[in-house]
Amino acid sequence: MLSIHETKNNIMNKMNKFLSVIAIVFLGTLASCVQDDDYGIPPVAVSNTELVTNTNIGLIKDMFTGNLVSFSGDNAGLIVSGYVVSNDESGNFYKTLIIQDAPENPTAAIQIDVDVTSLFSFYKPGRKIYIKLDGLGMDEQNGVLHIGEVVNGEVERISSADYQEYIVRSSEVAVLTPMVITPAEFSDDLINMLVQIDDMQLRSEDLGSAYANVDNTFSVNRYLKNCTDESETILRNSGFSDFKNQLFPEGRGSITAVFSKYNSSYQLFIRDTEDVDFTENRCDPVFEETFSDAIDGSNLNNPGWINYAEEGGELWTEQVYSGNGYAEFSAFNSGDASNIGWLISPGIDMDAQDGEMLSFQTEYAYPDAGHYPLEVFISTDFDGTEAGIATATWEPVMATIAHPDNTPDWFTWVDSGNIDISGYSGTLYVAFKYTGSDTANQNSTIHVENVKVFVP
Repeated sequence: MLSIHETKNNIMNKMNKFLSVIAIVFLGTLASCVQDDDYGIPPVAVSNTELVTNTNIGLIKDMFTGNLVSFSGDNAGLIVSGYVVSNDESGNFYKTLIIQDAPENPTAAIQIDVDVTSLFSFYKPGRKIYIKLDGLGMDEQNGVLHIGEVVNGEVERISSADYQEYIVRSSEVAVLTPMVITPAEFSDDLINMLVQIDDMQLRSEDLGSAYANVDNTFSVNRYLKNCTDESETILRNSGFSDFKNQLFPEGRGSITAVFSKYNSSYQLFIRDTEDVDFTENRCDPVFEETFSDAIDGSNLNNPGWINYAEEGGELWTEQVYSGNGYAEFSAFNSGDASNIGWLISPGIDMDAQDGEMLSFQTEYAYPDAGHYPLEVFISTDFDGTEAGIATATWEPVMATIAHPDNTPDWFTWVDSGNIDISGYSGTLYVAFKYTGSDTANQNSTIHVENVKVFVP
């Protein structure tokens, strides 16, 4: 026979087991009520019966004529669908859903503002969703159309309390294929679409930078250079993104991003760092001078460059117009009977690579008939001193130089063409020589820009 003490222990053990079972069942029931392992967002239903759309994103965007569009009255009852292309999981998007009308080769896309964080938990890229537009509105902000609730005559985010009344999640999840474009194809028609741009790299000035500011939460622009056309594109990164402290890859390759715009400037937004595939070698030139640091009206003194007046008192100057720096020479108002000005590049190592090409740009103004003020030379025996200019061997470069003979319009940049200099070895110098006379009325203006030695 069991003692009273042993009987009590048996009863207590059975009760503890029973309570444990009840706890497990309770926790299992609770867990089954939470979707996508996210406990901070109310559950979102998936529609088993696909809604019937009666418009499309393109038609919706066409309704905007400069003023807020209200989806009520004559515009009531509209339902539009699209595929989610944004992803706020990394923090580079904030309370925004961006949808396009097809997972591949889309024709239109739009932004939906929702006052909910962690939207990725239910609206991952590729998820098809329906938007019931009744009660919503559309307006433009900094060049981008966005849809949300109308509050006091303005479009604001759809509230967290009732966003599920407007946004219905479909059971369809498609594989997104970015639209491959080039910078030359940028247009407003691409805004909010998922795009891919090839042959891109971080511009040289930004090498060694993180994606965003390490020590604050301000968003920053990183500038990507296209190796094909040398254009620059803004990549906008949030100071709240979880990759802000990571170093930006220094290679070259493709970037996948949501295409956007801020006022008149196009820009890109990545969803996470996997959208940046820069694993190839960079396309940096062997030598490049853009005169981007020019101080308007000052004598040119860029590091390594020689600015020498062989005759007369005029030197090459730095000029800036509409934010663009360049080198300028003009004999106008010099009062000199002869002006000869040399602008000579730093030495360029021709033995570190093969297949080098030279290119630059020129433009002119105030031309004088029969006056060809600019000549371009190269030398490999120049000693890099002003005294050595006279004794060096200077070979003329056959290039296109801006002049009324080939460019009827003043202040029009002309490409020199790619000049093969691969046959030279040692240290090479490029010289721009202006010859003119103020007293003889040979005082036209010449500009030089974007001097580059590169390997195609």
